[in-house]
Amino acid sequence: MRRAAAALLLCPALLGGCEAVPGVVGAVTGIASGGFTANPAVGVIIGIGASAATDALLKYVGRARQGEAQDAIAAAAGPLPPGGAAPWRTDHTIPIGNARGEVRLVREIANPLTPCREVMFSVEEDEARAWYLTQVCRDDRGWRWAAAEPAVDRWGALH
Repeated sequence: MRRAAAALLLCPALLGGCEAVPGVVGAVTGIASGGFTANPAVGVIIGIGASAATDALLKYVGRARQGEAQDAIAAAAGPLPPGGAAPWRTDHTIPIGNARGEVRLVREIANPLTPCREVMFSVEEDEARAWYLTQVCRDDRGWRWAAAEPAVDRWGALH
């Protein structure tokens, strides 16, 4: 009976996408733990904790994958000559969210601190291609994504 209830509660997660997963996990663990302990308050607390932990994990994985794509774009842009183009791609161990596209060097940016470049890059999904503009700069580890984004660990205290 409990397995059937858990499966029924998981169906919205499969239909609703990743955004529904933390809520469903919280509900399932809250109901199950509340039933096992016979204390609804314990179930609510465990459910909220499970939901928060699942949400944090999904956000961490998303940031890590975004960082991998940014690293791939910067690495492809680094050796390009002015006006040059190169493909970029990410291949994850779990083949969900693999990304690919093209990067083009738009211009060199004069900067007394470090060499930087402005690049256009595309993200290809199925037959669609969307283009974006960003900057990459070279540090002691190579070419890196230069846009300061709080979600991606890049430039020390800027995150």
